[in-house]
Amino acid sequence: MKLFKKALLATAIMGTMGAQAATISSEALNLSKEGAALGVAPTEQTVVFDVVVDKDHPSASVITINFDKNVDVNGLIGGDVTQTVGGGTAYAGDVAFNYGTGSFTFDDVKVFDRDQTKGETDAISFKVNLGNPLTANSAFRVTLGQHDLGVEPDNSDDGADKVLIAGVSNINYISHKPDDSVIETGVGELAKEVSQFSFKIDEKLDGVISRTDQSDWSETNFTSIESDELEYTLTNDETMGLALLGADLKVVFSGNFDGVEDFSGVSRSAIDFVSDAAPGRTLGALSPLVTNDAGKTIAVDMRYATAAGAEGTKLAADEQLVFTNEDDATTPDTDEAAEIPVTGDVKATVTLYNADNNLKAIPTGGYPLYNDVDAGKWTIDATIVNVPYMPINAPSTNSFIHFANEIDREVDVIVTAIDNNGVEYGPMDLGFNLRPDTVEKLSMKYMDELFGLGGQSTKLSLTFNLDAFKNDVGVYAVSQNDQGRTEVSSSQQK
Repeated sequence: MKLFKKALLATAIMGTMGAQAATISSEALNLSKEGAALGVAPTEQTVVFDVVVDKDHPSASVITINFDKNVDVNGLIGGDVTQTVGGGTAYAGDVAFNYGTGSFTFDDVKVFDRDQTKGETDAISFKVNLGNPLTANSAFRVTLGQHDLGVEPDNSDDGADKVLIAGVSNINYISHKPDDSVIETGVGELAKEVSQFSFKIDEKLDGVISRTDQSDWSETNFTSIESDELEYTLTNDETMGLALLGADLKVVFSGNFDGVEDFSGVSRSAIDFVSDAAPGRTLGALSPLVTNDAGKTIAVDMRYATAAGAEGTKLAADEQLVFTNEDDATTPDTDEAAEIPVTGDVKATVTLYNADNNLKAIPTGGYPLYNDVDAGKWTIDATIVNVPYMPINAPSTNSFIHFANEIDREVDVIVTAIDNNGVEYGPMDLGFNLRPDTVEKLSMKYMDELFGLGGQSTKLSLTFNLDAFKNDVGVYAVSQNDQGRTEVSSSQQK
């Protein structure tokens, strides 16, 4: 019973606490997360928010709106309030009110424009007018900045100024009775930070390389195709506050693209703006380029140049990279198509290198926007096993390889090799299939005959292309002499 009474008491206390909060609502301003981080000048904004009070506010109560460090009231003025005739609205300089159908009014608007460099924060306050209290559940709207309700006399203005907002910020409400006791408080969101940019892969690389002709991609119906596409969409919303303008971006796809420069074509589609691109917008016209000697990356430059008066645009570039590999005379030293590389997992990154209005320095190497976005891969329709070192015909040495085929069908094998003098062998058929559920031995004598070595001593790196799934076939390479037997390591990939 005592426990039950305690529970009722706790519920009553929580209910009382919840009932003391005024509701502050506004359409939160979207600010560029990247612009805030890179010091874009604060956004000039007319601030509008609604208040619903939860408790009675007697006449002469004082309502104060406190802002945080990211808000500067920027010299707004207040003063005595002018009530509009029959309009349910009022204003004092740059501050305006909309009472709706309420019978209450406000007066004596004060603006506290403090020094943010000293850690001070700004505020405004106003009083509930004499004679008409603000009753519980009443609502009103406050506008700070451009309101166009009239022209004040003397040296005041008609609400032409605007508030400066530099980052995430809230509206903090507190009200006091004439005796300075707190009536209620409330918090509302004024501005939030979201990414100005978005990036997604619409079509991933998914080519499957033919195991017999590695210059072709194979379709599922075993017909060869000569191209594969990579499509992405990059958006840039300059309409939000603190937006970076004229962004200089680079999209980089990282994987093993070694040899792609020998393709007959790597084309970049004309950029398709799927949003309201303003006149004067251009994008970098550079084609995709392999950017390092190892052929590990493909880079695309995208420059959103800003013409005068073209700011405040939502841009969305939908682009496709087409990799075409076919017989072509431009392939070095041959009219045959280049070998398609096994890329591994291709990852996309998007980096910002410059903007027209950032005040903080962009880090060396750029400002990262997106990292490690899955962009697909090119895989070979086979299992590849490499034995990187095999001495052949060395004195007093015997080398051999065992294949353990652990599935119930024959496995075809294609082999290539390079020796210690840079001579290349193959690709060629191994000369026999691996029998089902059987261990097959590839002797040194057989390798000597297969590669036409004629008994000459050499060292080989061997690559076997197996018509099987990974782990279907195990490979065990051995070299032995008078000192004993040594296992040679091998690497395997699908």
